[in-house]
Amino acid sequence: MRAKLKFLLLLALAIPAAFAADRLQTNESIAAAIMALIESDFRQRNQEFQADPVRLDGRLQLPLCDRPLEAFFLPGRRESGFLSVGVRCEGTHSWTVYNKVHVKAYREVVVLKNAVRQGSVLTEADLGLEKRDLANLRGSYFTSFDPVVNRPVKRTLAAGAVLSPEWLSVPKMIRRGQKVIIQAESSHFAVKMSGQALNDGEAGQRIRVRNDQSARIVEGTVAGPGLVLIRL
Repeated sequence: MRAKLKFLLLLALAIPAAFAADRLQTNESIAAAIMALIESDFRQRNQEFQADPVRLDGRLQLPLCDRPLEAFFLPGRRESGFLSVGVRCEGTHSWTVYNKVHVKAYREVVVLKNAVRQGSVLTEADLGLEKRDLANLRGSYFTSFDPVVNRPVKRTLAAGAVLSPEWLSVPKMIRRGQKVIIQAESSHFAVKMSGQALNDGEAGQRIRVRNDQSARIVEGTVAGPGLVLIRL
């Protein structure tokens, strides 16, 4: 009789505990909400990625949410590395939990196929595209050859280096001694004449030029290859 009472007591204690366990939010459901957010975000941006399994604190005891879970990124999110994600329940028993997930995001970036010396002008033969983890990239980078080709490098660079705008010089549109077109214009008229550049010039830079006809030295703005604009 005593053994039977003991069994009934243990059973009575176990039923509420089992019922309570059924009313808790599972870690698997929270992890699924986090992964759904990450996958949706990266696929919308057509970004290749690889996410490690979500690891949650096994001691979590959160009430079962009676509404769909809402996952969100915290402000200041990174492109790659450890991403801070929150999951909230806005149901009868509201709660919010935060977690970090390690994600590698990959992008094709412009790299050097071979080493180049300081002052070398880059050609397509020097360049290649490779997938790199954005977390390992420092500073800016290029994703196409167009803004890189025909630009000189400021320093000697090793093969495999990811090209950064900081390492490239702005190409000169006009060189000292070059024959140029001087275009003087106002709101009412425009006049073109030939001249000679007395300075190197980048786009938008002001340089001095000599008018071939009058030999007069004037100053204008580099408006294009071989073109100097003077506003009257």
